[in-house]
Amino acid sequence: MTEPTAGAAPWDRLQAEAVTIVSAAGDAGVTLRVVGSAGIRLHCPGPGPVMDRLDRPAKDIDFIVPQQHRKGMRRFLEARGYVIDRDLLIAMEGRRYSFTHPGHGTEVDVFVERLEFCHTIEVAGRLDAHPVTIGLEELLLQKLQIIEMTTTDVIDVGALLATHDVSSNGGDPEAIDGGRIARLLGRDWGFHHTATRNLGQVRDRAGNTGTDFGPEANSLVRARAGRLLDAIAAEPKNARWRVRDRIGERKQWWQDVDDKEATY
Repeated sequence: MTEPTAGAAPWDRLQAEAVTIVSAAGDAGVTLRVVGSAGIRLHCPGPGPVMDRLDRPAKDIDFIVPQQHRKGMRRFLEARGYVIDRDLLIAMEGRRYSFTHPGHGTEVDVFVERLEFCHTIEVAGRLDAHPVTIGLEELLLQKLQIIEMTTTDVIDVGALLATHDVSSNGGDPEAIDGGRIARLLGRDWGFHHTATRNLGQVRDRAGNTGTDFGPEANSLVRARAGRLLDAIAAEPKNARWRVRDRIGERKQWWQDVDDKEATY
């Protein structure tokens, strides 16, 4: 197994802390779900070895919280010894919180209701999709919305596709619901444009240096990315999507985010 990058917390400690926080917060009446790369690793143990082998270290824990649980979330984390970043609190106007634990150094970010980056993902109504993380579809979309994917983002998406099948009807909770993703992107040309471009990149890079998941997993990544692309292409597009499609890349199709906002 590849050793964690210097400064990164060992994944076993972050995993234990993430699961404990979600469980204890629930007991206190606060709903929290893990998002981002930590969410992908936590959803099932499958992606872990792949991400470790490709030197995708654990860094911090990101959560999402419903709007009505913001105050309870802050009280809960501060009671566990976490110290809030007041500058970010002011800058983000209550849409995002950042905490650090001075004892063990764990960094925690908490998003409220939605994930707002290059594209926005509404999560509030889907927090019961999994008891610890957000749903598979949102975990995938959170990575596919990035306007310029890094190698670590490609690893995250590839690890998710290598370990989870793609379904068309959402009947299997451990499969990615391609139909749901296609419907969401069929209403938003900009998100559709970014996500399909990124899926193509993940498919084409599976097996390359730095994103080699192994022969069998590479085949799964390519096939499942292709299946998602087919489902997205086949989904009927609404009138607003078709009008925006005529403009294409002549107009910026994503939201600008600063470095701190884009980190998760």
